[in-house]
Amino acid sequence: MQYVKISQLKPGMRLARPVYNKMGVMLFERDTRLTRQGIASIKNFGLWGVYILEPAEPVPPLSEEDIELERFLTVSTFRLKDDLVLLMNDMPPQNITPLAQTILRSFGSSDHKINFARNLRSNGDYVYKHCLNTAVLAAMMVNRLHYSYAEQLAIVCAALLHDVGLLMVPDEILEKGDRLLSPDERRLIQGYLEKGYQMLHPDYNEYKLPELTLQIVGQMARLEHNVKVPLQKNIRWKNGTHVLHVASMFDEMTSMNLDREPVSEIRAVRFLREYPDYYPAAFVTALTQCIHILPKGCCVDFSNGQKGIIVEENQKNYAQPVVILFSDNQMVDFTDSRFQKTMHISDVMKTMDLRLKVDHETLKKYASDPHTQETAKRYSDKRNQILAAGRSL
Repeated sequence: MQYVKISQLKPGMRLARPVYNKMGVMLFERDTRLTRQGIASIKNFGLWGVYILEPAEPVPPLSEEDIELERFLTVSTFRLKDDLVLLMNDMPPQNITPLAQTILRSFGSSDHKINFARNLRSNGDYVYKHCLNTAVLAAMMVNRLHYSYAEQLAIVCAALLHDVGLLMVPDEILEKGDRLLSPDERRLIQGYLEKGYQMLHPDYNEYKLPELTLQIVGQMARLEHNVKVPLQKNIRWKNGTHVLHVASMFDEMTSMNLDREPVSEIRAVRFLREYPDYYPAAFVTALTQCIHILPKGCCVDFSNGQKGIIVEENQKNYAQPVVILFSDNQMVDFTDSRFQKTMHISDVMKTMDLRLKVDHETLKKYASDPHTQETAKRYSDKRNQILAAGRSL
């Protein structure tokens, strides 16, 4: 499965993920072969791209839970959008608390890991989908952290609201992507996040939001989203702020962005683990206990150049599954210290198509040695002589 930008879609490509409308009605089923009309329809949805199956790739399994999650995220995105638009117009939101309660009912009591869906996002719906994804991740995390229901509800409400200020940022700045932003543009974005916080009227709480929600949104607005800038020591960061910080960054890294391809779940978690002062370990651990990082059936690359497939997920330590190597069908159990010393999983395979691309540059790398070239030339000359004499080969 590969992410393909809208501009690169071609008729005959097969969809790897279903496409829904705002009512939750499926418009395109998985394994649908795209036509020119279908591509035009997808472009009208404003998507950046879609996930496409490779030519020989079978349709991956998708449970009822996975299907329901995608449908829920689609419908809830539009509910959240309606509320954030109300806030932008200085009107009270109608769905924030009910939506947060629904998210907690659906995900806040789960006793098993889920396959977390990667949203396809357009310029117009990025903020809504990011806030919703962050809220779903936060709901699962606070359950693992055993917070009280009141605290859980406040944190999920904050997740739904924490990036509302980004809706005021000019498109030409957002479309640059994080890597190309100047220091002045970063300060401008920070200012809009603070303005988004002020739209909630935190001084007198006109919208009757939980007090903790306002505190977390305020801290998120002041938080530097740059690991090179240390967290301010003079601020007593709320646990809910750490939850949102971890969930938000994980979602940003694993979802499609303008300036880069999404990274795998394991690479995103490794990044979070690399900066424990910025993303405290307890909150990253809570995240890994909620979602599949390296699920069964996932194809992976190893540090020694080998490739393989996971046949048994490790529920306690995602980095130590049981895999089968493609090279010799050897089974490797990473709970065995012998294998831990010689190899580790470096990343999820980006493609299962291991064929060489046959082009002029590739062929130059595989040029024959002089003896083989001479033999081939003699054969070609002899063949031409036979054909010139009118004899058949």
